[in-house]
Amino acid sequence: MDQDETIKSRREILVAGGVIAATAVLAGGAARAEDTAPPPLNYEYLCTAEAELEAGQPVGETPQGTRNIVYVKSGTVKGPKISGRVLPGGGDWYLTRPDGIGEVDVRATIETDDGALIYTHYRGVIDSKTGYFRTTPRYETASEKYAWLNNIVAVGVGSPIEKGVRYHIYQIL
Repeated sequence: MDQDETIKSRREILVAGGVIAATAVLAGGAARAEDTAPPPLNYEYLCTAEAELEAGQPVGETPQGTRNIVYVKSGTVKGPKISGRVLPGGGDWYLTRPDGIGEVDVRATIETDDGALIYTHYRGVIDSKTGYFRTTPRYETASEKYAWLNNIVAVGVGSPIEKGVRYHIYQIL
């Protein structure tokens, strides 16, 4: 094989290799496109929390909306992973926006049945016209037993009850 044939042969190999590489990239791209379908959202029931609330402290009309601060008197937490009570002293810095949507901004402390303290804070929205009431609780604790709470994302489905509020809380897996 002379030099011209060797060069031609190398070009053919490079072109063939390029076609194979491009095909692999495209096939990989097609596989990735199929993988872009969202995975199912899995969740697990964590607990139900109920809180009895005091009458609110109406701050009034602010530039953000109507502010009302509501303190927690007491409450309970019952579930397969957490049970205890909601300690007094927490509260909701509730805001009713000009469009009528309520914004929840809560901080509270849970004392578990076995004595651990868990700080929770969450924000959420309430649409009183539709009944939509969702929150995103986050947890903080120094307890080794409940340390897993420090690293989860949760969603609360809320509803008003006679003297306060109830949340069914789910851990997003």
